[in-house]
Amino acid sequence: MHENLKAVNRSTASGMGRLARFFGFSEVMGRLYGTVLLSPEPLSLDDLAQRLQISKGSVSMNMRSLERWGMATEVWVRGERKKYYKAESDMWQVIRNVLSSRERREVNLALEVLGESIEKLQQAEGELSPDELALAQYYLERIADLQAFFKFAQIALETILGSDETLDFEAITKIEIR
Repeated sequence: MHENLKAVNRSTASGMGRLARFFGFSEVMGRLYGTVLLSPEPLSLDDLAQRLQISKGSVSMNMRSLERWGMATEVWVRGERKKYYKAESDMWQVIRNVLSSRERREVNLALEVLGESIEKLQQAEGELSPDELALAQYYLERIADLQAFFKFAQIALETILGSDETLDFEAITKIEIR
């Protein structure tokens, strides 16, 4: 393989690793995704371990995670007993998978915790001293701001995830911004 092709493959896999780490995933998971994404043929666990110079156990564990996130799928290769993987190349689908699995859950959890906090403050209202009542009111104002933010996030997520249509990234990249 030409050196420039190797360099592009390495830098893309490395960049995907850094991006994965930025979003709270393991760097190895990102590097594996980048490597599988750039491979026109399915890759085995052995192929991936060799290319990235990591243990087969680490490859196996991280590829299972990529499968759970919908970023890679196990594929059957005729005449082979090994596990082979192909990447989900539709970035819109990858983003939707991650948002629906992780971010939606976290936003809903935040709203639940905030709602419980409001209930606790309201239940204690009759038992609070004037200073504590003032502090509780301050808390309620801040919590209301947080709730508004997370409700907006919830609406934004549902708007993104609610559509079964995929975005036409080619059309988006042709949009001129003046």
